[in-house]
Amino acid sequence: MVVGLYGTVIGVDNPGMSQNALVWLGAPLIFGAWVLAADERMLRSVLTTAAWCTIALSALIVLFVGTQLGVIPQIVPQWLVEETGAGFAFEDETTAIRLYGLSTLVAAAPMWITAALLPDHPLLPPRAVRVIAAVIAASAAMLGGRNAIVLVVLAVPAVMLVWRAMRRRSTRVHPGAVLTGLLLLAVGPFLIQAVAGNAVVQRTVQNVLAFFEDGGDQSIRVEQAARLLDAWQEAPYFGHGWGATIEGYYRSQERPWNFELQYHLLLFQVGLVGMLIVGAVVVLAVRAIARAVKVRPDLVSIFLVTSAGALGMLIGNATNPYLQAPGHMWAVWLPLMVANVALCNPRHLVTREPTVPSARVSNLR
Repeated sequence: MVVGLYGTVIGVDNPGMSQNALVWLGAPLIFGAWVLAADERMLRSVLTTAAWCTIALSALIVLFVGTQLGVIPQIVPQWLVEETGAGFAFEDETTAIRLYGLSTLVAAAPMWITAALLPDHPLLPPRAVRVIAAVIAASAAMLGGRNAIVLVVLAVPAVMLVWRAMRRRSTRVHPGAVLTGLLLLAVGPFLIQAVAGNAVVQRTVQNVLAFFEDGGDQSIRVEQAARLLDAWQEAPYFGHGWGATIEGYYRSQERPWNFELQYHLLLFQVGLVGMLIVGAVVVLAVRAIARAVKVRPDLVSIFLVTSAGALGMLIGNATNPYLQAPGHMWAVWLPLMVANVALCNPRHLVTREPTVPSARVSNLR
C-alpha cells in the first residue's frame, strides 16, 4: 500500500496512472483481506479449488491443441474457443497458442508438480488429484509454447524439492530413498535425453541465452531493457510514477505505459526509493514465512506448494506483464495466507494440557 500510494503521488498526471494504481492499491486491499480472513478450512478449499481449476484449464488447452493438430476430434465447443480468445500456431516443430487463461499455468503448473512429489497432507487435495493436475498442467505448458512457463515448470519444482531435502538432512537413510536413487540412476540418462531433446525445451533455453547475448528472438526485450534503464536515469531516486511513458517509444499504442520487463519497469516508475520499499516488503514477507515454518513445521508441505506457485509467477513476471493483471496476484499472496494461518494458530506448541484447574484452562483458552 505504501508503494502504491508513493507511485500514485509521483505519477498523478501520467496517462496510465489509474491502471497501475488499480494494481498497486486495489489488489493489496482485495488479497490482503483474503489473507487475513483465512483459516485452515478456507486454505484447504482454496488449494482444492486451485487443483481442479488447473485440471480444467489444462484439459481445455490439451484438447484445443489436439484438435488443431488433427489428433482428436473437436470436443471443445466453438463458442468456448472464441470466448477464451484461443489461437494456434505451429513453428519450428513446436506448438504455440494464445489463450486468456494460459498464464495461470505460470503458477499453477509448478505448484501441482511440486505437490505431486510430496507426501499426503490434510490440507492438500488427494494424491490422485495432485498427480492428474501435475501431469496435465505440465503437458499443457509444453503445448502452450510460452518460454516463461516452460522455464518455471522445469526449474521451480526442482528448487522446492532441493530446499526440502536440505531442510530434512539426516544421517538416517530411508529404504525408499535408496530405491528411488537406484531408479533415477537407471532411467535418469534416458529422462535427461528426452527432456533435452524436446523442441520446446530447446527453444526455451535458446531464448534465455539470447536475452543475455543481446540477440535472437529476444532482441525486442533487450532493446526494451536499455530504453527503460535510460529513462530511469532521468529520475533515478524518485522515479516517474505509475503510468509513466517513454517519449517516442512504446510496445503498445493503446497502453504505451506498459512493457514486458516488469522489474525494469518498476525501477523506472518508482526509482531507488520505491525499490528500497519493495525490498523491505520482500524481506518482511520472507521473514514472516520463515517464522511461520518454525511455528508450524507440520505445514512445510503447504509452504513448499504455495511458494512454488509464487516463485513461478515472480520469475515469469520478469519478462512478461503477468502481475499487471491483478487476478494473477493470487499466487504471490497465497504463501502469505499460509503464513498468517500458521502464526495465528500455533497449535503444535501446546503439547499437553496445563496442570491448572479446569476453570482456569477454560479462561486461558
